[in-house]
Amino acid sequence: MTALSLVAAAERTLPPVTLCLRAVTPDQARDGAGLVYRHRREGRSVAVQVAGGGDALARLVQACRDIGLAPSPELTLRLLDGPADLSLSPLGPLPGHGGPLRVALAGCGVVGGGVLPRLLDRPDIALVGVLVRDPAKARTPGPAPELVVTDPAALLAREPDVVIDTLSDATVSLSLIRAALLRGVHVVSASKQAVATDFDGLAGLAAATGATLRFSSAVGGGVPMLETVRQARAVGPVRRIEAVLNGTVNFLLNRLSEGVPFDLALAEAQAAGLAEADPTADLSGRDAAAKLFLLARAAFGPGATGPERVEALGEGFRPSGQPVRQLAVADCAGVRITLSPVGDDPLFADLADAGNAIRVTLADGRTLSQTGLGAGRRPTAESVWADLGDLLASRVGAGAGGDEL
Repeated sequence: MTALSLVAAAERTLPPVTLCLRAVTPDQARDGAGLVYRHRREGRSVAVQVAGGGDALARLVQACRDIGLAPSPELTLRLLDGPADLSLSPLGPLPGHGGPLRVALAGCGVVGGGVLPRLLDRPDIALVGVLVRDPAKARTPGPAPELVVTDPAALLAREPDVVIDTLSDATVSLSLIRAALLRGVHVVSASKQAVATDFDGLAGLAAATGATLRFSSAVGGGVPMLETVRQARAVGPVRRIEAVLNGTVNFLLNRLSEGVPFDLALAEAQAAGLAEADPTADLSGRDAAAKLFLLARAAFGPGATGPERVEALGEGFRPSGQPVRQLAVADCAGVRITLSPVGDDPLFADLADAGNAIRVTLADGRTLSQTGLGAGRRPTAESVWADLGDLLASRVGAGAGGDEL
């Protein structure tokens, strides 16, 4: 799958980037792929020269594929002869901040478990606490026992500079985000339900206390959908958004079209880490609805609303003779999520398994589109990590994240 590709002809506003990366070890390959991802989600084309031999090139290509990036005209990777240093994405301290950045991680499941090793690997980050529901549960990887807390208040009592929210319980997540922002603590959240539930309230808190809330990872997993919408708005007014927003449902629709029974397809999605133990939010369309609201808000501003129509996926669904997708649309006709045939639209029809895609159409007819992996540990954790990197690299002060809301 070619991910993060600028398909149509809105003007490119950012210059291309050339990187020289060493990928001798798996960690170097992972960090190099993360740096590539951050540039690609900004809309930049990237040319990578890989040092360390043929194995290093293969290792970096695989690390990119693991997060939904594949070689394309806008992402080239070639072997470099001779020495080079790994270019790391800067994760320096916040302005005026001395010493290691104090980070608290809320949630250590599919996504949080993917972020945890990155936090532990950075000498300039001090992980001060990990919030979990059941401390006795076996986790791979697992946090050190002294880091584990079960109460959100106890997590905040450890005085983090940044809270990373990967909780699956939207109610707990929303409460934690509010409490953190109220204290002036920056937040990176992957919880679309929490952010969408009280969008204006959270924006107000961030502006009032000087904290920043970033939530790009909440929409599209590893696909930078919010960035795509913002890039489109920078070019001109947005007329229409079309998107496949739920990797779990996309996986199920592909399996159902192959004749796999619904219960077996769902079990396969759960075993692959693409579906929660309780998949209700995915199947009902509630997950996609929250994501579509956030995209519509980014495209159309405060007047945007959630979907008026949401079609659920249930055991009674019978696929037609052409690909069907859970298609989320926002335009002048309204906001809606339907199970729609897309056989004549290759952007959506060709999506494999956990794939997500978005097309943004401008008022003058030009389009921007992106595809990539919309579910799974590695792609979503990479998006969380990129949010953290962008927060720190922005070097911004009080309330600067307000326009991100």
